[in-house]
Amino acid sequence: MIEIMETTPEIARALFKGDQSAFWRELAENLISVGPPIKAARAWKRVWFDYKCAVKKKFRDNRTSLNATGGGPCRTKPLNELEERVFNLTNFKATVAGNSARFGISRPLLNNNNHDNNNNNSSNSNTIEYQNQSQSNQQQEEQHEQQEQLEQQEQLEQRNRRIAGQSTRTNRVNRKYRNTEAVMEQNKAMLDNFLANLQLVEVIQLDEGSGS
Repeated sequence: MIEIMETTPEIARALFKGDQSAFWRELAENLISVGPPIKAARAWKRVWFDYKCAVKKKFRDNRTSLNATGGGPCRTKPLNELEERVFNLTNFKATVAGNSARFGISRPLLNNNNHDNNNNNSSNSNTIEYQNQSQSNQQQEEQHEQQEQLEQQEQLEQRNRRIAGQSTRTNRVNRKYRNTEAVMEQNKAMLDNFLANLQLVEVIQLDEGSGS
């Protein structure tokens, strides 16, 4: 899956705003041809979104652990090869100010005391510019993630509405069937009553004929 996503970085980063349905259908067909698990296009899209979030969370946890004060063992967890590829593909590094280590952990830039003031000023300027760009990229990434969550929530609500609609139609059919049965029973009772009255009239007529 990652290999396919690497061919379409805009979709991988949720930056593509056009219709993606054909892409996800083709991706699902390719993955299904490889073997289990068997998932629909929408389910594979959810898998990719969840995996991105997991990598991003691991990266943030590493950064928090490294920047934490006090002693104790290091709690960072290295990214594996697949997570590294997702990390680079989704451009998570751009959301961190400063240099990034292997695990995506930011460290503050240290100025070299041997540099002159001009070099220091240039370095600080570049750092500020990079921080601003990083914050912008992070905000953009979070906006796209929120958009994906809203789309998935809307799809779930649509699915629930379809299920509710089917249930409503089934209930209507059942009510209509019960009403039809009730009407038929009423008609049968009326017919039985009519036949009983008709037989009674015939008996009365026979009695009157024999009496005369």
